[in-house]
Amino acid sequence: MQNNFIPDAIDIVSRAITADNANDYQTALNLYRDALSRFTIGLKYEKNESRKKLILERVEGYMKRAEELRDYLNKQAEIEKSGGNSGGGGAGG
Repeated sequence: MQNNFIPDAIDIVSRAITADNANDYQTALNLYRDALSRFTIGLKYEKNESRKKLILERVEGYMKRAEELRDYLNKQAEIEKSGGNSGGGGAGG
């Protein structure tokens, strides 16, 4: 069985980074999540240990960014829910 999960995940994470850079945080988060699940499956089939280690290092960074985006979006949803417009602008991050 050919392991297409890793190349697919790389393609998806590239799109996630593009969305992230365009401040489209919800799309970026969804794409990061999709990529992370594919990386996880792909790692199960990866036989090359050095490649596996490199992928894991990258995945940790993507996971950290996805968590940051999730927290940011949750905070924004709370602000909108409470009807608060605390001034200021921009997305940070």
